[in-house]
Amino acid sequence: MARPSKPRRSQRSPTPATLAVIAFLVLAMLRVLVFKPEAASDPLTWQTVTVRYVIDGDTFDLTDGRRVRMLGIDAPEAGFNGKPAEFYSAESTAWLRDRIEERRVKLRTGDEKKDRYGRTLAWVFDTDGILINQQMLAAGQVKLLPDFGLPLDLESSLRDAESKARLLKTGLWKTRQQKSR
Repeated sequence: MARPSKPRRSQRSPTPATLAVIAFLVLAMLRVLVFKPEAASDPLTWQTVTVRYVIDGDTFDLTDGRRVRMLGIDAPEAGFNGKPAEFYSAESTAWLRDRIEERRVKLRTGDEKKDRYGRTLAWVFDTDGILINQQMLAAGQVKLLPDFGLPLDLESSLRDAESKARLLKTGLWKTRQQKSR
């Protein structure tokens, strides 16, 4: 006698919601494994230093001789070696000078502590713990630079700060609108 055959289960394609969940999990794993976010609570990544001179809107010198490049932001270049200054560079540089020049700040450094120019790469906080990088975004003095990954604990607030500045047409976002007319 022939055995009764089992009913075949039809193969259904995954729903869009299932695909979205899978994509989210894959991206989250990549974010943690590939970009290796910094540990915010690691006391070894924090240093209190004194700023000697602000060079431009994202770079400054310390009294100990080091040069610092702020992470996660991109300020208009001030113009060196015969190159003209970029649009809004003077305003961005002046904003940063008013906040940190000749003052103490806290640096939070990650795994990549120096860039190809030998500058210390850091997130910069004032002595009250306020993130200067984020304040610059919120004031429209710089653009977000997420190209090298952003720490998980800072990413949403940095993105929000730039979005609000763009929506409110603050700083360089306001001036860009007027200039393009």
